[in-house]
Amino acid sequence: MIIFIVNPAAGHGRGKRIYTKIKKSTIYQEVQSKVYFTEYPNHAEELATEISKQNLENLIAVVVIGGDGTLHEVMNGIDPLINVAFIPGGSGNDFARGSKIKGNPIEILRRVIEEHSTDYWLGKYSIEGDKPRQFVNSIGFGFDAAIADQANRAVYKKLLNKLHIGTVSYVFALIQVLFHFKPFHAELVLDGKKYIIDDCWMVTITNHAYYGGGMKIIPTAKIQPNNFSVLIVDKISKWKILGLFLTVFSGKHVSFKEVNVYQAKDIMFRAQRDVSYQVDGQTFKGKQGYVTKHQENVRILGTINK
Repeated sequence: MIIFIVNPAAGHGRGKRIYTKIKKSTIYQEVQSKVYFTEYPNHAEELATEISKQNLENLIAVVVIGGDGTLHEVMNGIDPLINVAFIPGGSGNDFARGSKIKGNPIEILRRVIEEHSTDYWLGKYSIEGDKPRQFVNSIGFGFDAAIADQANRAVYKKLLNKLHIGTVSYVFALIQVLFHFKPFHAELVLDGKKYIIDDCWMVTITNHAYYGGGMKIIPTAKIQPNNFSVLIVDKISKWKILGLFLTVFSGKHVSFKEVNVYQAKDIMFRAQRDVSYQVDGQTFKGKQGYVTKHQENVRILGTINK
């Protein structure tokens, strides 16, 4: 039994097109299945919560077809004992890159049915003391989140996504944000060790190497049970931050003296003022947050185990 959660709006309709293609395949016809389509924000989380309450003894996996935001919702609603698979249909699809989910949708579905799997450890976060939630890819505070916020609100994003060059919207947003962004004072505690950052540009905490639609934000980051990779950028000029993001696709930005990378499991962040932050590409505002590695693993199906 396969249950599909499909975001038909993901990737400017790509999620719906992928499911339509899968539905016509022989392998789909040979397996018992059920499909749910999301209709509004946070609907995937509601669906995952309802599915978790059902008695589904023969369930192989819940297969998410959509973007990283759809997967984020599902992971916050699903019972951790239920296997999850992801067929990328969004504009960024960084989870697929980081988790080695490759091939066309039918190939991925075949690996799901054959139960090719990878263990994955989610991140858990709480902002301003709110109820903890989980993230799949990354959480970031500062400049990168301000760029994501600008890109999400931009009128050109839908057009560029439709042309399959959605990453260009991030570049446009970067240039817009660059001229008015102001660094901030922050306090960061990594596994009990305190760091004072007087001229902080960004702090990114990630489960794997990719974000922003293929940027290698921390090239050495690996899926692991014990630690996140943490990147801090401070005391950098506006022109050099532009150079940093021009090299982020190759990963060479980590050689900049203003860039530091750490490993940590428990992280506390506090800024003197509200700053932009992003969670799996969705943007918000806040001053302080706590992030920790989820102790229990989830099982991701459809991966390439090489």
